[in-house]
Order: sequence, then C-alpha cells, then structure tokens
Amino acid sequence: METLYVSQENCAVKREGEHLKLVRSGEVLANVPLNNLKTLVLFDSVSITAPALDLLLCRGIDVIYQSKSGKVKGRVLSMEGGGAVLRLSQYAVFVNFKKRLEIAKAIVAAKIHNQMAIVRKYKYHDTNAGFDKHLSAVEGFTKQLEGAGDIDTVMGVEGISAKYYWDCFRHLLKNSVFTLREYRPSPDYVNALLNLGYAFLSNEITTCLAANRFDLEIGFLHSIHDSRRSLTLDIMEAFRAPFIDAWVLALLNKNQIRSEHFHIKDGDWRLTDEGFRKFCGLYHERVPKWRGKFREDTNTLKNALLKGEPYEPYRK
Repeated sequence: METLYVSQENCAVKREGEHLKLVRSGEVLANVPLNNLKTLVLFDSVSITAPALDLLLCRGIDVIYQSKSGKVKGRVLSMEGGGAVLRLSQYAVFVNFKKRLEIAKAIVAAKIHNQMAIVRKYKYHDTNAGFDKHLSAVEGFTKQLEGAGDIDTVMGVEGISAKYYWDCFRHLLKNSVFTLREYRPSPDYVNALLNLGYAFLSNEITTCLAANRFDLEIGFLHSIHDSRRSLTLDIMEAFRAPFIDAWVLALLNKNQIRSEHFHIKDGDWRLTDEGFRKFCGLYHERVPKWRGKFREDTNTLKNALLKGEPYEPYRK
C-alpha cells in the first residue's frame, strides 16, 4: 500500500518502534507497517505525534493534510525527495505533440463513454425519443475525435458532445428545474450540486496526484494557466459522470437533497449549513469505494508515462 488514508475522527497517529499505531480514546485501532508506504493522508481531527512524524520523514514518507470536504490543506515533504523521473517523463510527453494528443483523445473518449453510459442506463426507464437520436449523434462525434489533428479539435468534440449529454441529463431528473449546464453563479440547485461535487472530486484527484508527485500544473488536454491544476482537470474528466453526475441524479430523484436545503445569495444557489452537512455526510458514505479507482487511474497514468505505453482512463 503506497498511500494510507486516516479519516477516523479524533484518531491519533503514534510511533511504535519502527511502525505506526492508530489510537483513539486509548484503544489501538490498527498497527501500520511502513513497508512500501509513500504517503500518509490525514483528515480533519486526526493528530500525529512528533516521534511519528519524525519516523515518516526519516523513511522518506510524505504527509498530506486534507479536510473532510476533500480540500488539500497542505503537505509535509521529506528531504528524501522522489518523483523526478516521473516528472521528467511527464514533461517529455507534454512537449511531444503526438503523444500529448493521444492522451488528450483518450481522456475525452473516456469522458464521453462514461456520459453515454449514464444515458443508456436510464433511457430504458424513460420514453424520451430524443435519447436515441442524441446517442447516435454522439457516436458520430466520437468518430471525429479519432481523426482529430490538434487539441483544439479534441476540445471542440468534447464541447459539442457535452451539449447533447446535458440535454439528456435534464430529462433524467424528476424535477424540471435544470435546463442547461451553467457554472458560477449557479442558476439553480442542480448546477449548485454539480459544481460542489466537482470541487470535491477535484480535491480527491489532487490528493492522488500529489501522493505520486506529479506536476499538477502540466496537463495534456487542459492547457497551462498560472497556478491551475491542469492535470487534476485531466484526470477528473472520466470520473465526472459516473462519480458525481450519477450521484446528483440519485440525491435529487430520491429527495435526499431538496430545494429547501439551499438559499440564494447574489443570484447564486448555495447549500444552507444544514444542507452542506447533509451533503458532506452522504458524500463520505459514497467516496471510500471510489478512492481505490482514483488511485488506480493515477497509477495507470504514471505507468503509461514511465513506460511509454498508451494511457487508458477509467471507463464505467
């Protein structure tokens, strides 16, 4: 295990010889050997003793502090370093236009595949005649993607496919409040949930990439902007539909989150304090089984860059 997540509330990470132990209220929850461990991720209310931190740093193991909402708050890096070979491979692929284009195409192809998987899943329960028409159109766009000769064309295919997808998505909701995908300010509570969900997903992916010591600003589909985590945006694409969109559909259609959990400020729909607590609670019930998929996908990219192999993003 290269990355260990410690999320138990009021848990303390202590040193036990050359091992770690997780303790809460005087009870030892687990003994943790350090073999193969590269990164320790600590969530809110988890503490670590000075001897335990010293052991980790001496072993070249980094510590990441992350909030329960998924935000990466900071990192403690050992002086042992690491990741230089991976980052050099990342830079080499970025400046190799052919290889960069191949990865960009793979990312968009996986995103479209996963979006259409949601539509196909629900269309059997919906008589909307437009679903088949949209699915057929998107298949045509996917063929255009295969022949794309530059990143702008790839982004164009992603954009037009997204318009068809969101038109299908709005028909999957029992409530017709959602008409089109908007960012900020959120014009309705569906967009507000999607925006918040993507923010949580972004932090999950950032944690996985940081644990592997990627350069977060160097993406392959998304261009470089100062301080933007372009690589995080790249990896997120395949997970947006199956992890967040499908979940938002379930939250709303099952009335787990309702309009009364929101308020409007400056034209922007936002969760109330009660709504946010409920959202976070439901999120933390869902996310554990997905973290393995996030880590697997970042490891897939890592191996592809180091070995010069094609990158195959997550597909539902």
